[in-house]
Amino acid sequence: MKWVLWIGGGIVGVLVLGVVVLMVLGHRANAGQVHASTEIRASRERVWAWLEDGDKLKQWISWLVEVRADPTQGPGVGAKRVLVMRDENNGGQLMEVQSTCAEYSPPAHIVLKLSSMGAFEGDQTYELVDLGNGRTRLLVNSRYHFTLWLANLMEPLITRLAQKKMDGDVAHLKSLLETVAQ
Repeated sequence: MKWVLWIGGGIVGVLVLGVVVLMVLGHRANAGQVHASTEIRASRERVWAWLEDGDKLKQWISWLVEVRADPTQGPGVGAKRVLVMRDENNGGQLMEVQSTCAEYSPPAHIVLKLSSMGAFEGDQTYELVDLGNGRTRLLVNSRYHFTLWLANLMEPLITRLAQKKMDGDVAHLKSLLETVAQ
């Protein structure tokens, strides 16, 4: 019977240690931050179109199944749209992300405020740098704060998965732009 207590105590100790490690990692300086950068053989104007057009967004952002925007509202500061995503890390459940444009300077810079009720809040910045000769550097910087306590605890793992997803999405965008006819 004593060995059962030792094993049970060991299991509880490992679980407590895991929670403590996640809590410490969740408070690091770059917690919730995701970055991607790539050079694309396309003009800033061509790349910009793929950041702004809802149908094009669905082609390169994995999990994105619908983009809802007010058809009477044009692009720019204050523009809102809803991004409907099929969250593959959550059993394929649909998730709505509210997007509001906070800064807008085409074709160079856009900042979006993002939120999903009960899940996260954050911002995403796209910078397009003209490298000359029809080449553009795309820089994407995101910062998220998870509002759900379990997601906040699991932030180190969620951020790692988000980084992997963003890297794949940006690589897919690069591939689409470089293979689509000029």
